[in-house]
Amino acid sequence: MKSLNCSSLNPRQNIKPLLDMEYTLGKAYKLCSVKRIDCLFSEGRRVKAYPISIVYQETEEEMEHSFQVIFSVPKKRMKHAHDRNYVKRCFREILRLNKHPLENHLTNCGKKINFALIYQLNERLPYQELEQKLIDAISKLIMDIKDEK
Repeated sequence: MKSLNCSSLNPRQNIKPLLDMEYTLGKAYKLCSVKRIDCLFSEGRRVKAYPISIVYQETEEEMEHSFQVIFSVPKKRMKHAHDRNYVKRCFREILRLNKHPLENHLTNCGKKINFALIYQLNERLPYQELEQKLIDAISKLIMDIKDEK
C-alpha cells in the first residue's frame, strides 16, 4: 500500500486556476448615488427578459469597475420581505458568479455602465430557474450593448 505524503496534498494547488478570476461582488460594484439612480431610471434604456427587466445607462463617471448595479424587487409584486430579500440575495450570488462575460465585454468596448436588475414576477422562483433567467438577461444586455455601437 502506498503511503500519502501530507505535504503533497495542498488543496489550494488544485483550485489555483479557479482563483485567477475574481469571484467577488464588493461594495465598488454597488450603485449607491441617488443622482446616478435617478438619472438611470429617467434616461436609461430597457432590456426585458421575463421575469427580469434591466434598465441600463452608459456613463462617463469614474468607477473602479466596468459596471455598477442595483437590485430591485418591488413590494407591489412580492408582499413578504423575506421573499424579496431571497430574490435579491440570489441575484447578487448569480451575478457574482457570472459577471465575467459582461465585464470582459465592457472592458473590450471601453464602456462603463450603471444598471438595475428588476424582478417582475409575483412568486419566488427556485435558484436554478432564477440563475438561468438572469444569465439570459445578461446575455441580452450584452447583445443590446453590442447593437448600440
